[in-house]
Amino acid sequence: MTRIIIVGSGAAGLLAALSAVGRGVHPVLLTKDGLGTGNTEWAQGGISALTSQGQVAGDTVASHVADTLAAGNGHGSVQAVQTLCAAAPEIIDQLEQHGVAFDRSGDGAYQLGLEAAHSAHRILHINGDATGQGLTRALVAACRRAEQAGNLSVIEHALVTALERRQDSGHAVRYLRHGSEHTLAGDRVLLTTGGIGGLYRHTTNPVGATGDGIALAARAGAIISDMEFVQFHPTMVDTEAHPGAGMISEAVRGEGAVLVTGTGERFMPGIDPRAELAPRDVIARAIHAQNMAGHPVYLDARAVEQNQGRGFLSRRFPSITRRLQACGLNLAHDLIPVRPAQHYLMGGIFTDLDGRTTVPGLYAAGECANTAVHGANRLASNSLLEALVFARRAVNAMLTDPPLARAETAALAVHPLPETEPGQGMSLGQLRQLATDQLAVHRDGPGLREAITGLRQAQPVAASPRARHELENLLLIARLTAHAAQERTHSLGAHYRTDHPEPHPAARTCWQLPLSEQTTTNTFEEIYA
Repeated sequence: MTRIIIVGSGAAGLLAALSAVGRGVHPVLLTKDGLGTGNTEWAQGGISALTSQGQVAGDTVASHVADTLAAGNGHGSVQAVQTLCAAAPEIIDQLEQHGVAFDRSGDGAYQLGLEAAHSAHRILHINGDATGQGLTRALVAACRRAEQAGNLSVIEHALVTALERRQDSGHAVRYLRHGSEHTLAGDRVLLTTGGIGGLYRHTTNPVGATGDGIALAARAGAIISDMEFVQFHPTMVDTEAHPGAGMISEAVRGEGAVLVTGTGERFMPGIDPRAELAPRDVIARAIHAQNMAGHPVYLDARAVEQNQGRGFLSRRFPSITRRLQACGLNLAHDLIPVRPAQHYLMGGIFTDLDGRTTVPGLYAAGECANTAVHGANRLASNSLLEALVFARRAVNAMLTDPPLARAETAALAVHPLPETEPGQGMSLGQLRQLATDQLAVHRDGPGLREAITGLRQAQPVAASPRARHELENLLLIARLTAHAAQERTHSLGAHYRTDHPEPHPAARTCWQLPLSEQTTTNTFEEIYA
């Protein structure tokens, strides 16, 4: 029987474990914190999917595909996007079989929402604005049942620090747990470790989002692609004025909320015909420009409450309402100060449509993977769908692939990442400041060169083994992002160069670590060699 190891317990990891169990396999799931802790739990928006109800209203798979490709600025893969959107109805059915309860009206119909850059109401929610939490709880409960039945092993508080490739194409993972190092052997490894928010001062991600899976795969010799495409959510509540308030979901703007300056003036209608429903990169840049000019920006939902009736916002967005109230803000009555914050990485570990990386036996799904679905900018509420669709496909491939199967690389131009040099220490705070200054909403050539120079000589300075491993991972993520952003000399989607603002499509940027930085036994040639 194939021995499957899954690293990470967000939506992709949890559904992968359940899919493997459903195929009669006993997987081992490792997660560096508690089961289900991660980005998925924080997701507010929802899951985009064509439903029979949506079809009656005129929505189609083709429409969802077109919206996704348009949001990705033409950089996405048509085949990958078609695969994603066509699989959505089946994924929703599977989630409901695992106990996920989407919001419905009194007549039993789904309460389908509208979000930025979608042409139809196709967003399913759980408890209004707590989709991630509701999804995570249901999948965690299903995994616990599988664990209690003896069909699944879960190892919590296990930080995976390295992957070891074996001569027989098998893998072992080394992990740190309660201060001790351990090794676990398996035939196939699936990385589902989430994003990179820990790299930035302002992020919507939880503290554990430190790019672990991408760093692990890179050190195992895998190709990493499209790392310049980092999405910034436009409407994070100002963390300096209101720490802990979190972000305000796009769905609030979907209900009619607008963005205004301190004088009450809207600015989005003059920037994009879709106004507040433009893609995230457009809105994030517009807010950032206002901030750089010294103008604070506010989300104004007061008219929504007036038009829909008293209590509408608190019923529709209960989690957001509670968080704002804890900070002394009222969504129905106050202007909410917002600013862009790092939210999602479109790039990551290069994979094909079945989760295969360029390393035999190693697979990836979810935010740490780069399937080319999102292109240069992710469409709202497509992230959970992508994680679920491709995690399930990856499990199927892991159980049926021949031993040396890996993603095809013939069409890729892969660059070796320049090696590091001995230099000065860099703390997490210093790294975050560098990334926030040079690798955020706006970038330019001089700033990127400065970042690359500083990162080349940076040595991690941290107080504990876990903190050091995470900082090492983030330093590698920053190097990959900086070099990719420098390589793509013109703007595209979420990658915006102020020195070359005009959009200019180009091939994917792909990188591989030199052998001197790979930490596993590698019996395969360097792909760029």
